[in-house]
Amino acid sequence: MDNKHRSLIHKPDFIRTLESYIVSHFSWHPNVISGIKLFVLTPIFGYILFHSDEFAHIKTILISLFLLFCFFDYLDGIMAREHNLETKFGRIFDRFTDYPFLFLISWYAIGEIPLFLILAKLTIDLILFVQYIFTQGTTENRIRTTISYVVLLGMLAASQQWGEVWLKVEYVEWLLYLNIAFSFIVILHNAKVLQKRFIADAISGVNLLCGLGSIYFAYHDKLEMSLLLLILGGLFDGFDGAAARRWGGTRWGVYSDDVADGVNYGIAPGFALYFALGSDVISMSVGLFYTIFTLSRLVYFTLNKDNADPAYFSGVPSTAGGLIVLCALILFAQYPVLVGLFVGIATMQMVSFDTHYKHLGRAFSEGKKRYKFGLPLYSLALIIGAFFWGVPASVALLLVLILLYGFTPLYLHFKSVVKI
Repeated sequence: MDNKHRSLIHKPDFIRTLESYIVSHFSWHPNVISGIKLFVLTPIFGYILFHSDEFAHIKTILISLFLLFCFFDYLDGIMAREHNLETKFGRIFDRFTDYPFLFLISWYAIGEIPLFLILAKLTIDLILFVQYIFTQGTTENRIRTTISYVVLLGMLAASQQWGEVWLKVEYVEWLLYLNIAFSFIVILHNAKVLQKRFIADAISGVNLLCGLGSIYFAYHDKLEMSLLLLILGGLFDGFDGAAARRWGGTRWGVYSDDVADGVNYGIAPGFALYFALGSDVISMSVGLFYTIFTLSRLVYFTLNKDNADPAYFSGVPSTAGGLIVLCALILFAQYPVLVGLFVGIATMQMVSFDTHYKHLGRAFSEGKKRYKFGLPLYSLALIIGAFFWGVPASVALLLVLILLYGFTPLYLHFKSVVKI
């Protein structure tokens, strides 16, 4: 079956053009590229890991090699597709070359990450590999690969005890739980145990897990991880909608999605406001107001779903509102007035019902360019950006992007009125 029809996320024309450009400048056979991953990059990476004390700037070296491995993993796939060189052996060999790299990082993470989590991930990934051998690879590969590489980056950081804010060991553990949960859904689907109409509900369950994790980390004053889980929850929220449109859903599908959204973008930011602003009566009032406000908005649009335009939101979606609140708390927690200002901006934009917003996945779409394809990669870029330049820079960039998304329609409307 054609990958285009199996994919949950459409690949836009400009991505195809970019891939064609890359392929035109490489003449290597995809199996050669896979061999370079296995016989060159992995041994070099392992040697440097083993002799890490002998290298200056070890973090930059290891992350550069990690990203190079990711690029070659991407390159061998597009070379095979563009030159019609896909074979059963090539597909299996390509997937096989990922596992020594996974085992290598996992081995060095033992002692930093609970052993049962590492073994669970390895077991799940090996089951996926066996299923891949005997099937045509029915998983949504871009989603699975992106999640896996984010987790591997976290495991690498844990193995080296870098202790970065976004990649502390306990954060990596939560990412592993999400990775295992999502991979388990894929295994059940591949084994035809999980019927297609239940896939959307299962992904909504992973989305809900993100929201509960966000509350947990907000309680422990770890807002960076709370924000990261909201971002991942937003991605899963988009995936469950795509799965429902493609495979259908159950009568409870809409409600399970709304419950997950309510926890993620209503309750979790409300708890974060309460804990971060001092856990007093004022902070409780602000957090409770935001939670009740957002839940009311979700209920209203659930009851009026039949009258809504599926291509647009009326007012900024609760996803954007929750992210604005968490970003403001991370950047301005010591300035409650500024936090209150951003809470006001978020609530104001969410009740701008006369203003129509494209879905976040289509926010930058023009014509045939559907940038939703890149959402997992955008999230990975934010994480890597935080890793190199610090969390505040990455969070500030995210906040600016969301505010631009929120104010652009208002600005365009105001501009058209002024011209009249």
